[in-house]
Amino acid sequence: MQCLKCGNDFDGLYQCPLCSEVWRKSGKFNQTVTRIEDFLIALFLILMVIMVLMQIVMRNLFQSGIPGGEAFIRHLVLWIAFIGAGVATRSQSHVRIDVLAHLLKGSVRKYIDGVVNLFSCGVCVILVAASCQFVWIEFQSQNHSAFLNLPVWALQTVMPLGYLVIAIRFAHSSVIDFNNAFRGKVQ
Repeated sequence: MQCLKCGNDFDGLYQCPLCSEVWRKSGKFNQTVTRIEDFLIALFLILMVIMVLMQIVMRNLFQSGIPGGEAFIRHLVLWIAFIGAGVATRSQSHVRIDVLAHLLKGSVRKYIDGVVNLFSCGVCVILVAASCQFVWIEFQSQNHSAFLNLPVWALQTVMPLGYLVIAIRFAHSSVIDFNNAFRGKVQ
């Protein structure tokens, strides 16, 4: 099998030994965030499937539904999307516009990668600020969802948190890229 992240070929294993070694050396904080992200994606996906199935059964059998169920499912999709974006950034499998980087080789490419990651971090920091303002406006409006009377602002906190995690990951990748470029390492 070939690893989608690093391209390493390996046989008979569930995980790539090269990437799992990198993960073990990534530190307790990164491992904790990784575990939380993986758990939350699985939990929210299971919740979303259960809610959709319950809606279908209740509509077909009882001609009713779960009050506010559709809005809650939309918020679950929002959570899955933002946590998934963090996971994509973690594994560097996100969409990138790096035409220039493909034309360059060696440490120059690492400098360009560092600049691109730093720029992406800056964009995410701006989005953290904007989404915090959005959540603050929702907090001030005191709107509650029909499902379990949950405050809408609490359901939308994933936006600033998600952008923050992505910004931190881009900043970390930028530091690694600049460090590798200064040392002349090319991965």
